[in-house]
Amino acid sequence: MQAENPKATGTKGRFPLILAVGLAGAVVLDTLVQVLWKISAESLPTDLMRRLGAAPGLILARPIFLALGLLIALQMINWLKVLDEADVSYALPITALSYVTVGAVSAVWLHEALTPQRMLGIGLILFGVFLVSRTDHKSGAA
Repeated sequence: MQAENPKATGTKGRFPLILAVGLAGAVVLDTLVQVLWKISAESLPTDLMRRLGAAPGLILARPIFLALGLLIALQMINWLKVLDEADVSYALPITALSYVTVGAVSAVWLHEALTPQRMLGIGLILFGVFLVSRTDHKSGAA
């Protein structure tokens, strides 16, 4: 009798802890990256686009951009592990939760407005993530 290949079958009822941690990490890392992008962009001179030749030096001279690069590298490593555990058609919609967390963090830390329209959009995202989360994380197509 041949052993069953777990990557070739559905996974209903089994949700690996490593996937949960990876997806949570993806949301946290994406939230940090997006908010840090905003803070980084605001730290640059307003006339940067007129001084494109100076842009690389200005960017590299700011430690915040190095931190941003590190977070992006960690995000990539984490995403590779997530995709080893789940279909991209499952994992990517789940990471849309970062739209929710970015909205919340931006409202609190960056004092950006969370208008009723934005909150409705966030609600729709939450509903979509709920629907996707009710499906298998591996289709067996791998």
